[in-house]
Amino acid sequence: MVNSVLHATQILELYASQKVEYLSLTEISRALKMHKTTVYRILQTLQSVGWVEQSPVTSQYKLGTGMLLVASAVSVRLTTKNVILGEMQKLSSSYNETVVLSALRGFIGMAVDMVKSRQSLAVDPSNGYIVPLDLGASGKALLAAQTPETIEAILQTYPPDKRAAMLDNTKKVKVLGYSYSEAEVDPGVAALAVPLVLSDYVYALTISGPIERIRAFGIDRLYESLLITAENIKLKTNVL
Repeated sequence: MVNSVLHATQILELYASQKVEYLSLTEISRALKMHKTTVYRILQTLQSVGWVEQSPVTSQYKLGTGMLLVASAVSVRLTTKNVILGEMQKLSSSYNETVVLSALRGFIGMAVDMVKSRQSLAVDPSNGYIVPLDLGASGKALLAAQTPETIEAILQTYPPDKRAAMLDNTKKVKVLGYSYSEAEVDPGVAALAVPLVLSDYVYALTISGPIERIRAFGIDRLYESLLITAENIKLKTNVL
């Protein structure tokens, strides 16, 4: 057995047994009788992949939504997830196109939920696929939705020759309110995405399909529908 893996699972399971949102380094160390240095190193590793998040105010740690990809024990409540999925289904039905919800896992963009089009010629992605932050509507909208500090940290993971273009893209998304792309990630596919900032997490909401069909709907119409969907999600999740 690998001790570091066992220690990491013990830390994660501690949140379930304590039934609290935040734990400090000292509290974890004391509860598990584990040296602070060991706990700190494990927490830093888990944070780097999005399994835990650290409060910038108290420096305490909570479970991160990166765990959504492999387990149900995540900080986003099931009721919130159901609300988001329900609104995504309505949007997908309106156009019969694929709707995708993306989020960060550490500094990597990933599709965490989706509603697929029923059309025979349609975009057919799968949950968990990587969303590039430098290409495509979803990644650009997701990056633009982050805090300036997170954006800067993410940019540092990319080659210097890409950073300026990515920063320009984030500024453009903030001005327009959306990101649009054609064939940047998948040939023949167009996508329109908007940032979706909730009280506890940040997402990008995207509608995508063959270029000809997306063009026929029109960017203005799709953008308005995405905004309505995002607003409905915010209103419904705020009352949960």
